[in-house]
Amino acid sequence: MVHLRVGPLVRAISASSVVIWIEFSQACEVRLQAEAYHAPSPDAALCVITHTVTIGGRYYAAPQLHGLQPATYYRYHLSIIANNQDSVEEPQTEPPHESSLSMQFFRTLDTPTVRPQKSYPKVPLRIAYGSCRKSEEAETDALSTFGTWLLRHSEQREAMWPHLLLLIGDQIYADDPPQELCHTYPHLRDGAKTFADFALLHEYAWTKDAGVRQVLATLPTYMIFDDHEITNNWNISPTWRAKAIENGMEQLLVDGLVAYWVYQGWGNLCDRSQPHPLLTIIQQAQQSGEDALEALRACVKKEVYATAAICWHYEIPTTPPIFVMNARSERSAVFSTDPQEIYAPARIMSQSQMVQLQDWMQKQNPDLSILVSSVPMILPPLIGLAEYLMGIRLWQRTLLRRLGLQLARLQQRVGLKISFDHWPLYSATWHEFMQLLCENTRRVLVLSGDVHFSYAAKAYLRYARSRIYQFVSTPLQNKLSRKDRRMIERQAIIKRASYGGAQTRMLPLTNAGGTQRVEDDLLFQNTLALVTVQPQEGDRYDIQHEYFGIVNGQMEVVARTALS
Repeated sequence: MVHLRVGPLVRAISASSVVIWIEFSQACEVRLQAEAYHAPSPDAALCVITHTVTIGGRYYAAPQLHGLQPATYYRYHLSIIANNQDSVEEPQTEPPHESSLSMQFFRTLDTPTVRPQKSYPKVPLRIAYGSCRKSEEAETDALSTFGTWLLRHSEQREAMWPHLLLLIGDQIYADDPPQELCHTYPHLRDGAKTFADFALLHEYAWTKDAGVRQVLATLPTYMIFDDHEITNNWNISPTWRAKAIENGMEQLLVDGLVAYWVYQGWGNLCDRSQPHPLLTIIQQAQQSGEDALEALRACVKKEVYATAAICWHYEIPTTPPIFVMNARSERSAVFSTDPQEIYAPARIMSQSQMVQLQDWMQKQNPDLSILVSSVPMILPPLIGLAEYLMGIRLWQRTLLRRLGLQLARLQQRVGLKISFDHWPLYSATWHEFMQLLCENTRRVLVLSGDVHFSYAAKAYLRYARSRIYQFVSTPLQNKLSRKDRRMIERQAIIKRASYGGAQTRMLPLTNAGGTQRVEDDLLFQNTLALVTVQPQEGDRYDIQHEYFGIVNGQMEVVARTALS
């Protein structure tokens, strides 16, 4: 009997296609079938058949179904083609995750359009997002409770459900595995180091809780890594990677990225016609029947050593579209001892990705661009100013060069001690992005996580009319240490700051009824946020933002962002 080991997960979605990701207990041929929720007969069903691919002795599939209708709910189910015959059998969930899913369907996206025309129905885009989930306490897990919320509002799904879910970093804590898992696998107490370890953590995170399984089996979900998918503060400084390899962490870095690709990155790809080295390896392994792990490792190893680049960023074909940035693996990596290289201004993304972002923005609606970054771009004002100052490199080409290098060493030590690793620290990329907005007057909405407290902020560019809205929702299930929380609360007295060509300020948070201001405009509870982007006349969009938290065991709105 073939068992479902992990999944199903609804992944990349478009107006006419869907990817369903699953892991099985053994190799098999799987049939994915879907029919419109209100289809008159099963004859209208669409199906696709694919074979699993073997990776590290585990068995995966991510079939993509084409020919779907836009803005339509579909029921879907999976079946196993037994012994290459016409007979099929339903895959069973593998103990101890035996509970069946109450709902197993998805909604396709609306017909894509760059600009909402007068004759085009003004359909809002609803995006749920969150990050940082330790998956140890179900009663305080916003993602788990969200599964119950979806069930409770299933009859109002067209009006209330988000169209997609963004998990923006730290879906697992590879450096701090759950205690329950460590009891079963004691070697994990020191953190994940091999592909098998990372696979166990993903399996635990996505199968242990029925509410989480329900969310992932219903909402199209996109993901991007931050640091804890690999290890804490991965790539925090330009020299971090070289030192990690020197200290014997090569396999951890390589296998962590391979596991990210298998469990998260693979399912993000909607357009599979574009060449991608890791997808090519998967497709070749499906045809040959060989285990793909070593080929994936060899490919990823080149990126770890910065001799080749793998594209982890991607686009989502919503209206308006979304650009999911890679703000972790393309950071400046220095393998040289030349101090001029080590202390030069650092990058949080490569020039290649910045060029692609620039090209993408120029093609989009002139009013609003939606970006996703695992780490925030606009921080609370005092923190943002401090990070920006730590990233400036002075006197690199003057007679004071030696003093500049000493200052750079001090800045780096301070930044590492406080774990500064957000956008303002990376002055080269920061100024490139500000210049991009100066050349393209628009509003930019950035969705992020990482910092373990939720807030909303706004930035005006000094020499342009562009504005950046930064919405942060985190954690899904985690919390700040008492020391870190006190530090965040103390700096909250500063509401505005100006640095790097931008004037930043916090946006007010109110309670659900709008009658009371949230203290310090900061949320320290577990949250999941919902952004609604509503088309208006004249190519404009209205933005609404609300935070959901757990109230008496139920998911309720706990705060709203006041944009005006």
